[in-house]
Amino acid sequence: MLSTTSRILKITFLGLLSLILLVLLGTYLLLRASLPQLDGQQSLPDLQQEVTVTRDESGMAVFTAQNRLDLARAVGFVHGQERFFQMDLLRRNSAGELSALFGEAAVNRDKEIRLHRFRDRAERILATMPEEHQKIIQAYTEGVNQGLEQLGARSFEYYLLSLEPAKWQPADTMLTLYSMYLDLQHHDGRRDFSLSLMKAHLPADLYAFLHPEGSQWDAPIDDSLRSTSPLPSSGWPSSNNQQLVMLDNQPEDRTIGSNNWAVGGALSPYQAGILADDMHLGLRVPNIWFKAQFNWQQHGQAHQVTGVTLPGTPLMVVGSNGKLAWGFTNSYGDWSDLIRLKLNEAGDQYLTPAGYQPFDYVSQQINIKGAPTQTIQVKETIWGPVVSEDEDGTPLALRWVAHDNQGANLNLIGLELAENVEQGADVGATAGMPAQNLMMADSQGNIGWTISGPMPIRYGFDGRYIADWSDGSAGWSGYRSAEDYPKVINPTEHRLWTANSRVVGGDMYDKIGDGGYALGARNQQIRDGLRNKDRFNEQDLLDIQLDDRAVFLTPWRDFMLSSVLPGSHHPQKALVKEALQNWTARASEHDLGYLLVRQFRLNLRDKVYQDLNRLMLEHSGRFNFNAVRNQMEAPLWQMVSEQPAHLIPSDFDSWQELFNAALTDSLAKLDADFGDWRTLTWGQFNAVDIRHPLSAFVPLLGNLTDMPKELLAGDSFMPRVAQSSSGASQRLVVAPGHEDKAIFHMPSSQAGHPLSPYFGVGHEAWRSGQRTGLLPGPARYNLTLQPIGG
Repeated sequence: MLSTTSRILKITFLGLLSLILLVLLGTYLLLRASLPQLDGQQSLPDLQQEVTVTRDESGMAVFTAQNRLDLARAVGFVHGQERFFQMDLLRRNSAGELSALFGEAAVNRDKEIRLHRFRDRAERILATMPEEHQKIIQAYTEGVNQGLEQLGARSFEYYLLSLEPAKWQPADTMLTLYSMYLDLQHHDGRRDFSLSLMKAHLPADLYAFLHPEGSQWDAPIDDSLRSTSPLPSSGWPSSNNQQLVMLDNQPEDRTIGSNNWAVGGALSPYQAGILADDMHLGLRVPNIWFKAQFNWQQHGQAHQVTGVTLPGTPLMVVGSNGKLAWGFTNSYGDWSDLIRLKLNEAGDQYLTPAGYQPFDYVSQQINIKGAPTQTIQVKETIWGPVVSEDEDGTPLALRWVAHDNQGANLNLIGLELAENVEQGADVGATAGMPAQNLMMADSQGNIGWTISGPMPIRYGFDGRYIADWSDGSAGWSGYRSAEDYPKVINPTEHRLWTANSRVVGGDMYDKIGDGGYALGARNQQIRDGLRNKDRFNEQDLLDIQLDDRAVFLTPWRDFMLSSVLPGSHHPQKALVKEALQNWTARASEHDLGYLLVRQFRLNLRDKVYQDLNRLMLEHSGRFNFNAVRNQMEAPLWQMVSEQPAHLIPSDFDSWQELFNAALTDSLAKLDADFGDWRTLTWGQFNAVDIRHPLSAFVPLLGNLTDMPKELLAGDSFMPRVAQSSSGASQRLVVAPGHEDKAIFHMPSSQAGHPLSPYFGVGHEAWRSGQRTGLLPGPARYNLTLQPIGG
């Protein structure tokens, strides 16, 4: 009897094991079927001439075509096979269509974004675009869909979501650009709203103190300095809101941004300029960029450009064409405005310079996976959609460059053929994209900076605050012409730099405005690094990109040793002091002292500004401290250094009590999150946490798709911006004409498929700073795309 039972159990076990193995085998085969085609031949309808696509061991794609249209189709084919799910997220993000993928969890986000009607705007812009650009987008679109059709199975994400991928449409390329707007600029006027609220409810001297014109960290390229504000005589206004406002305890500089700089030919070994560029974004698997080289013929000439593309578009976003190299940082100029509407008595019309007008209402249907479709009404004015309300319920409309035809186009493609910085600046002035600091270097040794993207012309008001445009005395009078754009070409010191903070002063600053510049600490460290040498090669500029010295936090470390710890009664005070005394003055993987200083400062900052947050949130729940905090380092340092009694936060009786609480809470938080803080290092706290978008929601998926969780050096407020899931989405150092000496890093992976032979290749070099090249290595994979019947 026992023997029979044993046999039954054994058979059952073997059956279950076989079933598990069959499921695993089926899953593996399904995943294999969705791998992109890397070798062989593939016929494509409407392809005019043969295109070759080779890939090296890192997966870098080299396209060789006889014309730009065939090149666009081939790029679309490869993007569609390698990165379609990523492209799908980008288009749905800006179209407000994520609910169709993720169900009711995404409905509120979709409703918020639908106010901008980006899909309608994309369709409108396509119809007015030059025919040449329409053809390129159409060829790219067809290539994407041809790539999808040729996959043996849909990608694993769609199996997990139980959906079929929807075909790519020409408008989706413009929606990809709009998704970058949503990443790089506020879409709801939150900064204007929050500054206006502060200005309205704080004493004038306190407001001026908290919103200074400049700081000791400023480092513009024209050395134009703007002063901080003196300590105010006013204290924090009292508030009936005594609720503890929990802030995010994150650094001010943890925003979408970038670094770039250039040195002229007089300082390089080639007599060519050298460009360095690292764009900072949230990091995922796969990486947002796709590394590629384009080779094609145009007007009887051969052209080559190497760099990174943005899947969803046929453009080379950053790179070098052998004569000109270019890169971007987010400008943080002022590209939108909130308008306070004056309503008639019935509230159904608003006042304009032409009199009262009724609102326009546009229906938007939101398709929701697993739930009924919802319909919302977008309320629009002649200036833009109504996006929120003032504290008293008055509607606020948003005027934003992204809403106009100038906001999105394909003109950036002109950089592929630009031969010098002057031509590059002309292209930038017509490019429809989120306004960027465009940094350039050319093979003749010239360097240049300008703004790339549309620049509105304001009149009659300060663009930092909500304004009334109803009588015609304030508004926008159009967009600046290329001749009116700010630019600096070949400065006398042969150096240019930007890092999301204020770049210039005077008239050029007035044209750009202030949309929330980053504190200048990164900018200053880069500037000083450039001024410390008289000659540069690519490694010298990479060294600046990897500079993790704690210049910004050094005064805070000294402050803790001199002013905080002597008055502290914390039982672990001696251990804290030892860690601070032994710190490396870097955001090093193995440094404990850096971690303690960083977390203390953030905790202290949030406590100092508790009263401000309470007061503002009492007046409106829409107040957003994160949108206005970037320049608050100057007043924070002034307060803790001078310790004025009338500015002690209301939760504390003395500054020393505040310092003690910040120290105690920061240590306790580290203990709660990680265990014993004494065993921690900055690298452990900052460990790589780069994931696939679905891995947090699908058990065990992360084991297949996510990057290894390893120690990570770098932080905000230094050139080596590196935080666990955000930071440099690429690093590029290149002298045009000398691309064989160029340096390139990219986190995560070129591949979107976890079974790809080059999945994760290059990530370790990005993490550790190992030097790797820009140009493709030897071809490992060879694919030929042929015309039908070719």
